[in-house]
Formats: sequence, structure tokens, C-alpha cells
Amino acid sequence: MKTQHYIRFIFGLAMLLMFSTTGMAQKNLTKAKEAMDRFAYTEAIGYFEKYFVLHPPSSGNLRDISYCHLMMNNQKEAAKWLKRLSVKRDATAYDILIYARTLHSLGEYAEAIEHYQRYGVMKPEDKNTADAMISACNQAIEWIENPEHYEVENLMAVNSENSDFGLIAYEDHYVFTSDRRNKSMYTDKEVHGWTGNPYYKLYKTDQSKPNTGEILAQINGDFHTGPAVYDTDNKAMFFTRTRIVKQKQRPTNPDPTSWMNPPSNDLYTNRLEIYIAHNENGNWSQAKPFEHNRAEEYSVGHPTLSPNGKILYFVSDMPGGYGETDIYYSHKQADGSWSKPANAGSNINTSGKEMFPHIDNEGTLYFSSDGHAGMGGLDIFKASGAENNWSVAENLRYPINSSGDDFSIYYTEAGKQAYFSSNREGGKGSDDIYRLTWSPPTQLVLAVKTLENFDGMLTPLPYVNLDIKANSDGSVTTTKTDQESVVYMQADCNETYTIKAQLENHFSQTAMVSTECTTKSDTIWVEVVLERIVINKAIVLKNIYYDFDKWNIRPDAAIELDKLVNILKENPEIIIELGSHTDSRGSKQYNETLSQRRAESAVAYIISMGIEAERITAKGYGESGPVNECVDGVNCSEEAHQMNRRTEFKVTGYRHGLVSTE
Repeated sequence: MKTQHYIRFIFGLAMLLMFSTTGMAQKNLTKAKEAMDRFAYTEAIGYFEKYFVLHPPSSGNLRDISYCHLMMNNQKEAAKWLKRLSVKRDATAYDILIYARTLHSLGEYAEAIEHYQRYGVMKPEDKNTADAMISACNQAIEWIENPEHYEVENLMAVNSENSDFGLIAYEDHYVFTSDRRNKSMYTDKEVHGWTGNPYYKLYKTDQSKPNTGEILAQINGDFHTGPAVYDTDNKAMFFTRTRIVKQKQRPTNPDPTSWMNPPSNDLYTNRLEIYIAHNENGNWSQAKPFEHNRAEEYSVGHPTLSPNGKILYFVSDMPGGYGETDIYYSHKQADGSWSKPANAGSNINTSGKEMFPHIDNEGTLYFSSDGHAGMGGLDIFKASGAENNWSVAENLRYPINSSGDDFSIYYTEAGKQAYFSSNREGGKGSDDIYRLTWSPPTQLVLAVKTLENFDGMLTPLPYVNLDIKANSDGSVTTTKTDQESVVYMQADCNETYTIKAQLENHFSQTAMVSTECTTKSDTIWVEVVLERIVINKAIVLKNIYYDFDKWNIRPDAAIELDKLVNILKENPEIIIELGSHTDSRGSKQYNETLSQRRAESAVAYIISMGIEAERITAKGYGESGPVNECVDGVNCSEEAHQMNRRTEFKVTGYRHGLVSTE
């Protein structure tokens, strides 16, 4: 009996512990979701991980924790959970898309392509999007293999273990944004629940001593402050502040991982505003809000100025834009006020996020975007123009861009010296500031590839003799392509080379190439195509026209005949026949006479250009060689008759037999 009571006691205790453990785990899950509702993602992750100790995560749990990591920009951690989600039977097309995007932002391009393809199969109506992202991945691989001529250096002395970005020039100092821990300003409780780090603040650092940092206490607000831009002429700082406002409707999530639904209850949310402060004798005036701030409705931030300080460009998610966040501009009026904001247009803005604009001293717009095709995350782009009239955005490519987020570029010397921010691999903190320096090569490699054109097909042509002339000093390098049909040689910057290619039984060919040290690769490729010579094979000279019933050479015909003159000069051993053809209208005898006169006229012109008379003969074929069905008695269009009114030449032999050019 005692034994039965003991067994019951043990069983009851086990059940109590089980229910207690289950209850505790369920409480952790509830707390995790509550923390997500408050955007306290660091806290939410901790609760999720406690819950997962005893409970295998469901697909919904995996979405939740990966979303938290993505919102904190922890791409690697997010990828671990998304990978587990991607193999679930109930994984959706959007789950796969988010996983592919995350892999893309980690530079795992081959695996990203695989999952973009899977997304395209699962959601065929969005296959164009999948194909565009696959193309972007392949483009990124190519850019990494052929980098731009820039050196990228991490400013280790400035960067902290947290986030540092948005460095700009300010008088003889720099100003940047950071959420570094500064015990003189923060207590452990004064942190942002989203990231678990202190609020962003503006710091000042000496250009000559970049490791010295001083917080701009007069400008910084209670919450996030930064990034900024400084107007030197008016000694004014335009900067971003965060304002916390109560949002009574479901918040819009500006993150690309928006397959998550934010909570619909009343929440407080962060909105950005622009403020302006003036430096008066070393002291900052009271910051005044930009008159088009509308924090109750939308964000306005990330200010930058045109070179003359008259146009303010900024970022906003105000209604009526092209995407999640767009770049806008406003004119400074004569009375100091700012005009109604206008959108910078569709060449700049996309359905995604455009952020961190910067105008350099030459008026070029630089900005970051995840909507234009890039290497992953935010890429930096540039465009020329002004206001809402910009050229097509151009990706700055690798090594300026990476698979991570690259943003907040600031040029101190247009096109050559800049600072930008990135969360790329190898940094000191979550976001780091980098120095960018243009470093063009002083020497280039000229790579010449020779091809053969035979019956419209191009194939590699090895062992072609080349004379490569540097036009600046007339020096000639004589060489030959190898068995791969390629030859490499050193080349100078800002030089023009004339390449003459020769091979037995082929028309010689000449090509020209100019080298510049601003090229995207150290190697300059040139393809030279040689046509095989086939005895008595007719080659049509296009655009050789004569006036009706005339045979004199018109100026437009002379241009085309000059091309044949060049062929004869490039190939001094060949003998040719020049033949003229008419259409079928008119008598055969008349057409033969007319075509003979036209052929003789063309030959006379060629001889007058210095070609020996014994190398060329004239032959009039009349209407005897049509290339279509337009013969006597057939009604044809003028275009069809024109095809038969043609001038041809064919190689009939060599002056001294077949001659090798070796």
C-alpha cells in the first residue's frame, strides 16, 4: 500500500513539474510576442530562445525570431532560423523570398540564386522579380571579380563596437552619428529597446586627431539624433531627430521583411524630423524644426544640401511616393522659408527604400537604395541632374558596395575622396565608417583576342600576327596570339593603340583602342575579327547607289568605296573583280551596258585613290544574277528591286600566289 502511495506521489510530482515547465515555457513565448509588439527585439529573442529549449519551434516561431534578428540587422542569425523555416512543408513563397534576400545580403550568391529560383517556381506570377534578383546576384559576382579602382580603409580610430555612420565635414572637424556607450551621457537604462544599445547621438571629432570624440550636447535630443549635414556658408547644421508619437492605426513596417504583420493595437512609434541649428560664436542656437515636419503622419529625415545651399534634399515616407521611403527636395525661398516638398522622381526612387542622400561639390547626387539592383542590402548609387530631373541611377559597384548595407557616403573631393558607412564583414562594430580613396592603376594590360568570321559564324582564330603601334611615339610591338587566340601586353594609360592583324588567307584587319586610367578593370580587352578569303566568293558592298540611268559616283557611294580601298591597301597581294548588277526592268542589253559602265566608274574611282590598275577589273552583270524572284514578268516592290541593284567584289587571286604573312 505504501508503495502505491509513493508511486502516486512521484507521478503527481512529475505531472506538476511538467505542467509547471510547460506553463513557464508558454509564459516565455507570450513575453516574446509582447516584446515584439513593443519593438523590443533583443528582449524578444531572449524569450524565444528560452522557449525553444523545451519546445521545437513551429513555423510561426521561426518567422518571429528571424524577423527579430532581421529588424536588428543580424543577418547571419536570421539566416540560421530562416534555413530551418525553408525546409518546412508549410514554408510559403515569401518565406523563401526572405531567405533568398538574406543570403543575398550575406554574399552567399550561389545559394541565394537557388532560392530565388525556388521562389519563382512557387510564385510564377512574380518570376520577373526572381529573375531580376538572380541577375543582380550574377552581376555582383562579376563586380567582385573586376573591382573598381578604389581603396577602402576602416577608420578603426573613430569606430566603436557599436554603430558609427554618417561622417560629414564640420569646419575643421568631422561630425558623425553613433550609439556607442558613453558613461558620461547614459545609464544602462537609457537604451533603445529595439537594438539594446544607447540612442544615436551626434559626435564631433578633430580631423587631425580622429580618435578624439566629443558629443554635441547642445544639438542632441532625448532620443535618436543624426545623421546631419553642415551648411558652411550659413554656419547651420541640418540634422535628424527622432520623435516618439502615438500611432492609432496599424504601423507600416518599412523593412523588406514585411511578411510579418505588426500589432494592430495602439502603439508608440518612432518618426524622424529635421531640425536646424546655427553656430553663433562657437555656441549652437536653439534648434528649430523644419517647417515640413509631420511626425504625426510620416517621417522626414536624412538631410543634405545642394552646393549653393538653396535646395534641401531629404528622405520621407510621406503619402504619394514611389515606395517605402523616397528622396524629396525643397527650395529655400527669399524670406528664408522652404517650398512645398517635391519628389525627386522615378529615376531615383523605387518601390523599395531610398535613403541617405548626399550632393557633392559638383552637384552629383549619391544615395543608398535596396530598390535598384545591387549586391545585397543597401547599395550606394549616383546620378547627375537636379531636383526631379536625374540620369538613370548608377551602382558604384565593388569595393564601395558589398553584400551588406552600404550607405551615408560623403565626398570631401568629388569622385576621389569620400567617407561612407557599412556593416560589411570585418568591421569593428555593427556599422563602421570607412575612408574611400580613388586609386587608379598606372599600368594596364592590353588583351587582344582574334576571331574568324566565316559564313556569319565567329570562332576563335589562333596564331594571328599582330603589329601593335603606340600612336604617341610610333613604337610598334610585333607579336602573335597564342593557341587560345589571345595575346597580352603591358599598356600605358591615356594612350591610343593601332592594332593590325594579319593571317594567311584572311583579310587583314585594323582596330584602334584608347586606354584611360579611369577604366573599371586593369585589363583592356579588344576583339579583332578577320574575314576568311574565299576565291570567287562575292562580297556585297552595301549602300552603293547611282542616280537613275547614271553611272557617275555619288558622294555617298564614295564613302562605301573608300572602305574597299582600305581593304586593298591592307591586303596588297589580293586581286579583285568589282561587279555591278541591275534589276530586271529594262532590256537585258541595256542593263548589261549600264552595269558595265557603273562597274568601270567604280573601278576608276578606286584606281584614283592609289590602287594599282592591274589589281582590279570591272564586270557588268546586268540583270543576270538576281538574289530574289524579281525577274522579267514578275511584279515586285521597289525594295525587292533594290536588293538586285547591288555592287559586289570578289577575290580572284593573288599577285604572287598565296603569300604567308609570317
